Amino acid sequence: MKYTLIKRNKSFRTNSESEFVRWMRRMDNQKWTDNLDFMEGYAYRKATFEGIQIRYDNEGNFIEDLEKNKLLKIESSKVFFGLFYI
Repeated sequence: MKYTLIKRNKSFRTNSESEFVRWMRRMDNQKWTDNLDFMEGYAYRKATFEGIQIRYDNEGNFIEDLEKNKLLKIESSKVFFGLFYI
C-alpha cells in the first residue's frame, strides 16, 4: 500500500498500519515513546489547531480517521513482474 500524507505530499509504502504510524512518528519533530503516544499527541494537535477529531486508540482507527478527514490517501501498490512497485 502507498500511504500519502496529502498536506505534506510525502509517501511511504508498506502493508502494515503499525509500520506506517511508526514512519509518521519518526518524521515528526517531537520524540515519542511509542505509536500510541504519537497518535495521542497528533490527535491532540489536530483537534486543538484544526478542529479535527481523530481516534487514537489503535492504528486502524487512527488511519481510518486520517483518510476520512482527507489528511491521508491510501493506494494499493501493484507489483510489476515481482521486481518493483508502481
